[in-house]
Amino acid sequence: MIKKTIVSICIACLTLGGCTEDNLLSDSRTPLSTELVIVKLTLGIDDYNTSPGGKTRMEEIPPVLSMSSPDMDVELVTTPAATRVASSPAVAITEDNAVYSYMGFQFAGTKPDGKLVEKKFFTSPDGSIKTDEVEISPTPVGTKNMIVILANVNESEFGSMTVGSSTYADLQNLCMTLVTDDGTFPRNKVILPNGGGERTGIVMCGQTAAEISANKQVYVSLKRTVARVRFNIKTTYQHFIDVAHTWNVTLMNIPTQNYYNIIGRKAIFPLESAKEDNSHFFWSKSLTTVTAANPVIETAPLYIPINLQKAVSTSTQKTRRDNAPSGGTYLQIIGLENKTVPGVDNLNIVKDFSIYQLFLGMNFTTNYSVSANYDLTYNITLKGNSQDDSNVVRLIPGYFSGELTAYNANGVALLSVNDANAVKWKYPNKIESYFLDGYYPVGSLSGTTVPGEKNLKWYAGLAFNNLGATSLTDGHKNTELLQAAGTSWEDYAAAYTCYRGTNGYDQGKPAEDILWYFPSVSELIGTWISSSSMQKQLADSYWSSTVDPNADKAFVVTNEGKVYSDAVGNTHAVRASQDPDKASHAGDGN
Repeated sequence: MIKKTIVSICIACLTLGGCTEDNLLSDSRTPLSTELVIVKLTLGIDDYNTSPGGKTRMEEIPPVLSMSSPDMDVELVTTPAATRVASSPAVAITEDNAVYSYMGFQFAGTKPDGKLVEKKFFTSPDGSIKTDEVEISPTPVGTKNMIVILANVNESEFGSMTVGSSTYADLQNLCMTLVTDDGTFPRNKVILPNGGGERTGIVMCGQTAAEISANKQVYVSLKRTVARVRFNIKTTYQHFIDVAHTWNVTLMNIPTQNYYNIIGRKAIFPLESAKEDNSHFFWSKSLTTVTAANPVIETAPLYIPINLQKAVSTSTQKTRRDNAPSGGTYLQIIGLENKTVPGVDNLNIVKDFSIYQLFLGMNFTTNYSVSANYDLTYNITLKGNSQDDSNVVRLIPGYFSGELTAYNANGVALLSVNDANAVKWKYPNKIESYFLDGYYPVGSLSGTTVPGEKNLKWYAGLAFNNLGATSLTDGHKNTELLQAAGTSWEDYAAAYTCYRGTNGYDQGKPAEDILWYFPSVSELIGTWISSSSMQKQLADSYWSSTVDPNADKAFVVTNEGKVYSDAVGNTHAVRASQDPDKASHAGDGN
């Protein structure tokens, strides 16, 4: 297709008039002439935050978009367009506009099954956009071919594209896949031939359906296949200003695939072929971790692949997180208030935690897509951590804790659930789940339990005694019995992890004073009923604190809702629970 004859520099930043959607192209696969004709190729780069073809492919974002909730304000700012102009030497070549190499493809016709006619590879070590007079196979009058340009790629990445047999659809299936996070993906390392060295560049793509004839000029505008995001976080909440927290900022649900050509893609992309288990299609990137009071956090710019999700027409600012698609990319901010345990080295307990999740998109309501070629800055102000804010993560399934209680028609609690005057039955206490699976505390030993272990035995000692922890509903009481003074409390590894590992308590705490505790089987079932429709828990199965009174077994609840008893020497995960009405969450005023 492309034969280098004359080297020139030609940079243009125009609208993508020649870049057409796949399903809008006419069908023409007339056999091509073998004669080549000289055609002038001109490449340009779309500015960030510009939408080609009017507004047919994606929603335009205003320069500034704001949202406010009870505990978080967010301002979304689009970076102003900065056109790279060839005649302006003051505009430096940067990573955002450098083109170190490009591959050119010509396909017969304009449909997905159009056969590859030619492919050629060119380099430009200084990053400038170099174009040449080219020779392309001509098309019959009135017939178009698909011309595709991919920038900052290696020739070796397209060895599978064979002239005469590969198709446009084959090219569309090719992508880069994250293997290890070396700080490059989704950008690409370009290895220049003949000892030209290595460059890191943003993959760009462009295409046009053109009729090819002698002396024709073909213009292709390149679009970055990624988005660039950054986050600035501060607080006006007095508790966060006064008390040091450890803050971790992580971008979640980033696609592991970055496709070479993203023109004309529709939601859901790039997960069109994902099955039920699509965890390998995503990864997470920790942006920063700092320990500070009154934090001011500014993350470095991050390049991420596009993630197109279907719009949720019923979503509002208030319900945005609740309505988010499972594959949506989101920012997670965790603030941990730690405390030390006197006399014990390396045992630091989370006294309080605050978790926020902000889903990215083209607005703060219905759109959850991360589109290509956008440069977005999120200015976030944290104002509190109330459970009433949908942006704040608190798993509070409802009233599933304590002993089942009966009430009469006047709402008065009765002494027996079998009282003839009973008209309503409910558990008296709410339950909240800890945000992480528990791990056996550092500085402790029990049988074969290793400090830091998450796959825990219910009992790790040598002489099992259930200590009366048989309540089906009262995890507080079970925990008190298993961690009572005078017992081999560390041997009850699952209970010890929930009791000592989350609170830092010494043994012998009375039930009414225990904050985080080892939940009973009914509390776990209630949690599963309330949360299984939203997302899976962290582990596949969880111990409850309820012992089978007739065997050396305790009850387990799985992610699928299965309940069974298992030998206390086997291993499962644990997740501590608490009564949120008694919690120390600062946002609740407690």
